Amino acid sequence: MAQTATASAPAKAPAGPNALQLLAFVFASADVVMEIGAGGRVTFATGAAGRLLGRGAETLMGRPWREFVDIADAELVDAAIGGIRPGERRGPFRIALTGARGLQPVTLSLFQMPQRPGVAAAFSLWQPPVAEVRTDASGLAAREDFEAAAAGLMKQAEKTGGALSVDLLEVAGLAVALAGMEPEVAEATQKKLAATLRAASHGGVPAAGLGADRFAMLRSGQANVEALAERIRELAGPGVEVKTGELPLDPASPTETLRAIRYALDRCLGEGPAAAAKSFEAALRQTVTESARFKDLIRAGKFELVYQPVVDLRTRDLHHYEALTRFEGGGGPAETIKLAEELGLVVEFDLTVVKTVAAMLAETPAEVRIAANVSAFSLEQPGFVEAVIRVNEAQPKLRARLLLELTESHRLADLDAANARIQALREAGHEICLDDFGAGSASLDYLRQLEADVVKFDGKFVQGLESRPRDAVMLKRLAEMCAELGVETVAEMIETEDAARKIQAMGIGLGQGWLFGKPVPKPVVAQKKAPMIARRRGAVESWG
Repeated sequence: MAQTATASAPAKAPAGPNALQLLAFVFASADVVMEIGAGGRVTFATGAAGRLLGRGAETLMGRPWREFVDIADAELVDAAIGGIRPGERRGPFRIALTGARGLQPVTLSLFQMPQRPGVAAAFSLWQPPVAEVRTDASGLAAREDFEAAAAGLMKQAEKTGGALSVDLLEVAGLAVALAGMEPEVAEATQKKLAATLRAASHGGVPAAGLGADRFAMLRSGQANVEALAERIRELAGPGVEVKTGELPLDPASPTETLRAIRYALDRCLGEGPAAAAKSFEAALRQTVTESARFKDLIRAGKFELVYQPVVDLRTRDLHHYEALTRFEGGGGPAETIKLAEELGLVVEFDLTVVKTVAAMLAETPAEVRIAANVSAFSLEQPGFVEAVIRVNEAQPKLRARLLLELTESHRLADLDAANARIQALREAGHEICLDDFGAGSASLDYLRQLEADVVKFDGKFVQGLESRPRDAVMLKRLAEMCAELGVETVAEMIETEDAARKIQAMGIGLGQGWLFGKPVPKPVVAQKKAPMIARRRGAVESWG
């Protein structure tokens, strides 16, 4: 009887990688790989050349490498290739390629293969460092963090070149698909979906969630929509439908583009990605036009300041003036100022107003005080406080007559930092008024953390005295609290004697409104006391 072999054959050593495997390993970390032979010509090329150069890899064969390397970097590449030795690696170097989209920043690594005469070159799209973006439990970013990441990348792209886009996606039927899964499975699917979107995003920036089934992600290079849609269907099921829209970003106009992105994201929430993408170009074009118009408005002085009195409610003596802005065309300024804040242009405007008020004070009697409005956005900007203080450097006594009214259409992000800036202005001699208190972002946190001299109550409280008794109760309690803190109070939009008496009875000391006087082109001393606060307003004497 023959013996049965029981011993197993000795295991074979793992086979070494073949040429295709080696190529795959290199290509995993590069967009384009090629071999540069004698005379500096390309003898082999493969990869995503369209992404970097706007043409296929096959078109590079036989061409000199200098054709697609920026002339400014040609000497560096030439020296690196010329000095390399067999088995040696050079790089990575940051250089620029020239293609259909202009200069494209890349990283280049070189390797001299011992067995071949040519030099292996690996090109990868240069990825600037991306600030960390917070995510929720599923791996999606909050919309605000996503917008901040887009703004940062646009600033980098403005310097380095390269195309950036925001892709909007709607996964129709996603909510239904998730509802049909076990809770644990649904949670895992959501995490995998967020990871899939992040993997397809520029620099691995997390996608933002826009409701239950809509998302926004950043992208560089060409989109592979169908491949992404197929992966999403694998995760959520074949019943979902993926709809997309593209927002091509303009790094040359980062603030304008960011505003258009916000508009598009709002529209995507309501109408879907296609409608948002369709309107994006028009929104961007309009924003760029508005930006240019506002810059021209400041440069050409196409606005005027008028001055409305603020009086002592007890004596009706003039206490101060507020400077209100009227723009060319006669419209109110609220929307224009909001636009300027969104475009980062309000700082220049605020400084222009402060300088104009300072010049007016130099021409008026010493009893006159005027307050100029300052946006909370401006207060947060580095160097703004110092610039305001320098306005009256030659006439420091004018600072006590130039009050600053802090408007709150932009919410202060860091109240401790804001208070430090406010105290610097107070120490220099300026009094500070918190505007529109009780509405919008202005809250008890402001009163608790910002040490100011005056609080101005929002005019809606005055308007609601008859129709909203709760407003009257709140106004009275706020006035009492300010009195205990030693903060002076102002009520605006007072138009009747009855309203004035009620406001005074609540303990509010100062009043402003048409009852006491409409804005005038130049402040005058008509009563015992002198003016105090300046503000931007339009033909309609209300702010906000």
